[in-house]
Amino acid sequence: MEKLIEITNKAVADYGFRQIVQWSPEDIAAQWQLSTREVELLTGIIKDELDRLPIPVEPSEVPQEQERVADIIRQALS
Repeated sequence: MEKLIEITNKAVADYGFRQIVQWSPEDIAAQWQLSTREVELLTGIIKDELDRLPIPVEPSEVPQEQERVADIIRQALS
């Protein structure tokens, strides 16, 4: 779970990294050594949430969006 939260935190703050997460999840999965369940979340609900974010996320809104997506990950894994 912590890996996914770290990945999404970076993706919320950095649009270039977000594009990699959204469109090359297999690269992220290999680099971060994600489990099968984590890959499912990355290519499912996490991608959906990243797709909904504005381009770019305003700096003042980054912490709020990071926490929102982290809560979604926590709920999915509980």
